[in-house]
Amino acid sequence: MSVQVFVATNAREGLARVRKELGDDAVVLSTRPHPRGVELLASAYGDLTVPAVSEPVDTAGSSRILAELSRLRGLLQNQLAGFAWGAARRRDPPRVAVMQTLFAAGFGSSLARTLAARLPRGLDTEAAQRWLRQVLIRNLPVQGREADLTTTGGRYALVGSTGAGKTTTLAKLAARGVDAHGVDQVALVAADTYRIGATAQLKVYADLLGGSLHVCEDRDGLAQLMPQLVGKKLVLIDTAGFAPSDRRTREGQALGALGISRLAVIAANQQGAAIEQAMLRFGEGAAACILTKLDETPQPGAALDSVIRHRLPLAYIAGGQRVPEDLHVPNAAYLVDRALKGGQLATPYALEAEDWPLFAGVEAERAERHSQNGHPQQGMNTLKGTRAG
Repeated sequence: MSVQVFVATNAREGLARVRKELGDDAVVLSTRPHPRGVELLASAYGDLTVPAVSEPVDTAGSSRILAELSRLRGLLQNQLAGFAWGAARRRDPPRVAVMQTLFAAGFGSSLARTLAARLPRGLDTEAAQRWLRQVLIRNLPVQGREADLTTTGGRYALVGSTGAGKTTTLAKLAARGVDAHGVDQVALVAADTYRIGATAQLKVYADLLGGSLHVCEDRDGLAQLMPQLVGKKLVLIDTAGFAPSDRRTREGQALGALGISRLAVIAANQQGAAIEQAMLRFGEGAAACILTKLDETPQPGAALDSVIRHRLPLAYIAGGQRVPEDLHVPNAAYLVDRALKGGQLATPYALEAEDWPLFAGVEAERAERHSQNGHPQQGMNTLKGTRAG
């Protein structure tokens, strides 16, 4: 493929030069502004063929053509998605309203599109919103009071990202455990040797509760300690926090060999992408999860979205520093109502009516890239109560 670049003071002059040098059947591949006027990328029609192996390939020109075609394809996709959004809004307002509600509340594209596609036919907008609320409540995997981990007992290690609130959450769990079993039946273990002051902070909590605190430097020390705590009803282990991308996070997956269950501590006040990374790394193989910092989360939709898709039981929710008052057994209806109410907040980040077609185009392009890369949509086939009409 032979591509030539033409620079002229204006488009008319540029087209004239293209015709003169390449003929009347020349093809203009792209145009863009240039300090001297306009730049045209053009080729003779006969040259728009795949070159033979023996022919020299204009690598730079071909790359520019592919880049331009990709850009134009993206623009076309966005425009078509915007048109489709407008047409769907006129044809099926309740279904579009469901998607808008979920997007505004911070839920992700895959869950929003799945639920909208499964909306029963014949519902008006108000009925569709009631259906959406009930479906979210049914699909949020919460553990009830009868499954309270501090009451049933066991050995649990809290794992999660740095700053997720593991140490404070552990103290809240310990206080509930002391109330349920007595101080002699609860043991705290400090296994965070990375964060300065982590052990000292946990010792303060242990002293306030009147319980015992054990310190482990590494996994071998933890393996030696566990047999000594076999008589304890509840053992809570504070682990070091790392970024989800840190290789050291995989050390937590070896705790199962010691008879220790993991509780993934996820801070709900993060961006959706950060919550998803934490859920993928710390939630895999965990017994349950705990959502923290809800008091700092005006829109918890992203956190609930991740819990729903990964089907990881939600054991507790936490918000605030009070021990143990700011730890609660989750209520699905409360959490869903709070998330949907968050979508009604007037913030600079809320989409206006004219923004939705553009947003739909961006989401469509992202969904296509996601499917091309072969990423699975966790939990999409296990949603309950979403039978399409």
